[in-house]
Amino acid sequence: MRESVELFIRSVHLIAAIVWFGGVIFSTFIAMPILQRSLPPQSLLAVHNRFRALIRLMIHVLLTTGAMVFFIVAWNSGFFAQQNGSDFKTYMLTFVAKLGAFGVMALFWGLYSSLYRRHLEAIPPDDKTYHSPSPYINVWRGLMLVAGLIVFALTLLLKN
Repeated sequence: MRESVELFIRSVHLIAAIVWFGGVIFSTFIAMPILQRSLPPQSLLAVHNRFRALIRLMIHVLLTTGAMVFFIVAWNSGFFAQQNGSDFKTYMLTFVAKLGAFGVMALFWGLYSSLYRRHLEAIPPDDKTYHSPSPYINVWRGLMLVAGLIVFALTLLLKN
């Protein structure tokens, strides 16, 4: 029973990570560039706000299930029985680095999302022309994607 619960928690964590990072990549490179050319700014703002609600939910799911996975690994490694070896210390350092990179990624996503939303809100509702966001806004998007790749690399280190 314990193995099935652990597998379920890890599966939910993986699905939330795929939805979040995959959704960010999909909206960044495919959906928003296409929609920017065909929708008015108010409709883009509505789409962006719906996506933000989903992303916020995924961030909370990732943090909750990540803490559960950390607890499961600590329990299985004997950390609570005072038998912590060098393997667990390495795991813990990598986990803390991954959590820090995840925090930086979430921060960059929040900055990008907020600045992009403000950009869309600043466009007059009757303006139907395409307004590209400034490169300053897109820098946060790029930094967020780089931080996501770092999180992914640290995740691979944790699996080995």
